Amino acid sequence: MNKIKDFFAGAYRAAVFEFKCAMKDKGILIFLFLVPLLYPIVYALIYNTEVSRDVPMVIVDEDRSALSRELGRLIDGSEAGMVAGYAADMEEAKAMVAEKKAYGIVYIDRDFSKTIERGESATVTLFMDMSLMIRYKSQLVSLTDATLDLGSKVQVEALSRLGADGPKIPTTVASYYYPVGNPEQGFGTFLLPGILVMIVQQTLLLSVCMMGGGMNERRRMLGGRNPLSSLNAGPVAIMLGKAVTYLCLYILPMVFLLLLVPYMFSYPQLGGLGDILQLVLPFILSTVFLGMVLQVFVSERETSFLVIVFTSIIFLFLSGLVWPVYDMPAWIRVMSACTPSSWAVPAFVRINSNGAVLSEVAGEYQMLWVLTAVYFLLAYGVNKLVPRGMFRKL
Repeated sequence: MNKIKDFFAGAYRAAVFEFKCAMKDKGILIFLFLVPLLYPIVYALIYNTEVSRDVPMVIVDEDRSALSRELGRLIDGSEAGMVAGYAADMEEAKAMVAEKKAYGIVYIDRDFSKTIERGESATVTLFMDMSLMIRYKSQLVSLTDATLDLGSKVQVEALSRLGADGPKIPTTVASYYYPVGNPEQGFGTFLLPGILVMIVQQTLLLSVCMMGGGMNERRRMLGGRNPLSSLNAGPVAIMLGKAVTYLCLYILPMVFLLLLVPYMFSYPQLGGLGDILQLVLPFILSTVFLGMVLQVFVSERETSFLVIVFTSIIFLFLSGLVWPVYDMPAWIRVMSACTPSSWAVPAFVRINSNGAVLSEVAGEYQMLWVLTAVYFLLAYGVNKLVPRGMFRKL
């Protein structure tokens, strides 16, 4: 019984020590509170427009028929695109794109109407400026909708000539499109939920590593004596005490990031609070223990920027938010599986945007607990072996 009391007493002293050090360190306070406050607001404001509308397109109409002109009118009347003008040939159209007067070229060949009148499928070619993917989507949607509408009108007219009653002819098979989890089909709604999870991971890793660098600086000031030796606590108690400290410190930033930001900017928020909190627990713990592994490579507080900041883009790609994990090479998928955010991002998006419950993301949830255990053992080992580790006296 005394050993249990000593263990919890040691963990408590380690938590208090870590908390006091964090509260005295302006750099850590910035990463724990200021960065989570500002980053999501900046990202949300940048992408708050959600979708790109009325993207200018230029038409090269070599057919010059009533059907080709009707296609141009349908493109111009769509919500996503607009006709910036007509060009005599492709060279003039390319010049307009180069001058940013248009971002896409719709090419209608000279046999467009003749092909349709023969009952064959005509071809319309779209050339796009791919410098921004969000414009690509708008142009493609605009042309697709216009060609479908034109095809429906041509079908009605063809059947009417055969004696059918035009108004009673169904133009196409009725279809409805419901974008689950992203009703606006916007870039911000797609991107920000994953970015919020990435902010949690990166700020926690930076804070833990900066704390490790600060401990090494204090060790040098003490002539090589470990600042943690005064706690009279075992290694496991120290690690758990530190983890509890970061859990407590990150409660408010986590609530702001994962609950208030989606509410402020009207992003889908269908997940239950209990499910989100249960998911966050192993995610924060695994990230903290990963930070304890990395902090042995941090000799000074500033070194944490070299160790952590450059990994932001790497972790973003590994999460599957930008490119699907299943389409990555095997060795990159292994790296992805070792990163907490790679499991937390899809789980959080499915819960908060699609209304999933915890049992429906059980695989990701279990993997976060597996990473928590693995990084706990790894942190214990490296901090025991490496001279700069938190448990070494020299």
